Amino acid sequence: MRAATAALLVGALAVVCIIAMTGCPRPQERAGETTPPTPEEGPEGPGQAGPESPAGEAGAFQWTETPQLADIPEGRVSGMLDGKPFTANTVRLHKSEQKTTLEISDTALESPTDLIVEDTGATLTFTATPGQPFTRVVAMGDEKNLDKETADYHYPLPDEGGPAIVTPSWACALQISEWTLQPDPNNEEIMGSATGKVAICFNDDPKSWVAGTFECVYYQ
Repeated sequence: MRAATAALLVGALAVVCIIAMTGCPRPQERAGETTPPTPEEGPEGPGQAGPESPAGEAGAFQWTETPQLADIPEGRVSGMLDGKPFTANTVRLHKSEQKTTLEISDTALESPTDLIVEDTGATLTFTATPGQPFTRVVAMGDEKNLDKETADYHYPLPDEGGPAIVTPSWACALQISEWTLQPDPNNEEIMGSATGKVAICFNDDPKSWVAGTFECVYYQ
């Protein structure tokens, strides 16, 4: 009896030794399973950022004394005016005497040449040859010919019966890459269209600015 018990103990010890030497399979090593990637890793590699933020969102551009064309984000013109977020619903080029004014407004229009009242927006007036590409980059503090170029922003003052027009010093980066002269048979005020991008920075206390790209009418 003692001999049989001893034999059983020897056999059990042998099995334990074999398991200890070979080890049990880890969960990831079982048939049909693989080690999953860590959260930082994926098909594009460790630390790969997701899709870029949509262009034109607040924060894609920052106020600066020296705006550059390369800094202008793609997307609707937006920004901060008088310390409040601003998004343009209308951008258009207006012919006035020998000048052109880029009008930027938060008002949405039924017709692109409708009168705009009680809006918040900005304007940039410059001298250019209509129908030709145009680029103007002006840093804050640069001497400007006010007979040829001006900039301002405005917002409504309902209790005072008119808008507040703010005219601090300013800087801009403007590019009209396409400017066509083609009258609209359905609207005699429309003289053509334009495509471009703009950034305007105002040297007021809230550090107001607008920036973005546009496709618009050129009208008189």
